[in-house]
Amino acid sequence: MEGSTIRTQIKRWVKQGKGQGEGVNYTPWYTAKQVSSRGNTHRPKGIKNGREHLFLSDWEYFYFLLLDWSKLIEDYKEQYPLLDEELDNIEETIEIARELNVKHPINLKTNELKIMTTDYLIKFLDGTFLAVSLKPFKSITVREIEKMEIERIYWERRGVQWELVTDKDVPVTYAKNIDYVHSVYDLANYHISETIVTKVRKLMEPNLSRRTSKLTDITNEVDDRLGLLPGNSLTIARHLIVTKKWIVDMEQPIDPNKPLQILNIPEAKGEGLRKYAN
Repeated sequence: MEGSTIRTQIKRWVKQGKGQGEGVNYTPWYTAKQVSSRGNTHRPKGIKNGREHLFLSDWEYFYFLLLDWSKLIEDYKEQYPLLDEELDNIEETIEIARELNVKHPINLKTNELKIMTTDYLIKFLDGTFLAVSLKPFKSITVREIEKMEIERIYWERRGVQWELVTDKDVPVTYAKNIDYVHSVYDLANYHISETIVTKVRKLMEPNLSRRTSKLTDITNEVDDRLGLLPGNSLTIARHLIVTKKWIVDMEQPIDPNKPLQILNIPEAKGEGLRKYAN
């Protein structure tokens, strides 16, 4: 059985709400602030859950964008603790490690047993779950495989599928396209009304369908015609993509200095793409 120190920590963190809650009210067990930075820092606000997230590498941020974009996912919880049903001990992961004849993860600073977490627990709209471990491909050692096997068995006992995702699995072009539009999902900070969005959309769509003009040529012209601040129409174009009012080819880089590769402009909410966008 784990020592009293780890039990005290679990009790304190559970009382703080860590590893609990839904949507905007979920609190990760560990935060990125508690680990050293491995690259660029990103602080996006999730569209699905309204929470601010912190990522210390590009590819982890890109994976988050794919989750936030997906039409099949209802919510996702990062750094989900592998505790027992009562959220008061780690005896199960200790037991699994013993059965596998491998060492349980420890806190290197205190040499105490460490509370294991799953990088993402994803909930799909159909009510099923998927547990995901994120690991840079180059960092997958024999020891990392041992720890992931503890995690996999923990979720297998609960009837939840587990999978490993590495940086090599993330479609960079697709994720960069989401990154380009993600921050303008909510236009409140831009002081752009729905009336303006409707007017801009009506003027842009006939030209977009022909795919002959650069996106910036179209948006600059609309800005001039409606007397908008420079760049407003381009912001609205990005907003229409991220809200999926315009269905574009996310496999191709979105370059505002080229024609937009638009696939469909649905009158009602469209189905979208059935790959990374679903």
